[in-house]
Amino acid sequence: MFQYWKEIIFRDVENENETKKVSVILRLNAITMCIYFLCLFCAFFLLGRRWLAAWCVPCFCAFSGAFYTTYLNKTKLAVVVSHIIMVCWVVGFVWEFGWDCGAQHFIFVLVVLSFTVCYKGIVWKTAIGGLACALRLLLYVYTLLYEPNSFLGAGPSVVFQVINTTFIFVNISVILMVFTKDSQEMEQKLIQYNEKLHRLASIDPLTGLWNRRSMNGHLEKVAEDYRKRKVSCLSVAIGDIDYFKKVNDTYGHECGDLVLKSLASLFREHLGKYGEVSRWGGEEFLFAFSNRNGKEALRLLEEVREQIKQMEIAYQGKRIKVTMTFGLSEYDFQNSMDDMISDADRKLYQGKESGRDRIVC
Repeated sequence: MFQYWKEIIFRDVENENETKKVSVILRLNAITMCIYFLCLFCAFFLLGRRWLAAWCVPCFCAFSGAFYTTYLNKTKLAVVVSHIIMVCWVVGFVWEFGWDCGAQHFIFVLVVLSFTVCYKGIVWKTAIGGLACALRLLLYVYTLLYEPNSFLGAGPSVVFQVINTTFIFVNISVILMVFTKDSQEMEQKLIQYNEKLHRLASIDPLTGLWNRRSMNGHLEKVAEDYRKRKVSCLSVAIGDIDYFKKVNDTYGHECGDLVLKSLASLFREHLGKYGEVSRWGGEEFLFAFSNRNGKEALRLLEEVREQIKQMEIAYQGKRIKVTMTFGLSEYDFQNSMDDMISDADRKLYQGKESGRDRIVC
């Protein structure tokens, strides 16, 4: 039964230009008010005040109709109908039973309902709040000037106050729970979307490593950390796959992409806890080792170079083997980062010219 009503209440609207959230809020408000009048009816019927109970019947039917309008795929109509019914029953009850019936307190529910289903600007919402305040003041003035048509007495007044207080809090709480839940979900989706955009802007889509932009940002941060004495030294290396064009020409670019991804995975596994790696461009990778001098970085790169030589990449029944050449430079924090990278790049090409598969430092 619970699942059945949940599906009915949270059923989406069919019109793509309408919003589900507004319809759900209106449905929950209508259901809450129907239960409210049902409770009033039962309470007054048991107290023998059938003339009071009779007033609840048309109100129950009116809110049942308001519930039905939310499925007509005309959200604006449903909003207008709900507001008209809310105003009419509040005015009608105060007119008939006076201020002691407490119906005027449901104007606060009306304000909350208006603010949560209205997409107008601040001027429109201010106007709604002003009109609601004016309505409550007018009802108060009316009850001072005129006697109610029907006197409640002590017993019915207490029943009204207890049931009113309960359902006003329930109604406002339900409306705000749905409204804030939707807002929080949208905020969370926005955060996730921004994180995804940031990740896409920072990561090389093929290898999953940092891209050039991210590495430049990291190097700038390291330089700042050095000035704050958080970093004692920095070594940077540029590695290039030997004869990579031949791999692409012989086996195709899909094989070349597989080689790049396989090397990226090896770098993450063997160097991830020692430094940062980025795809610098094409078949080039840049390595940054914070708090490691040139000798320590050289040892790490030698281990990785040997791992690359031993690695075999399976592609269409073939076993592909590659090697890499590296240029290594230790930053002196006197020249610029660009100068250090240029020095590593110069050493890389020295390694290429002197036979490849080596580290020049």
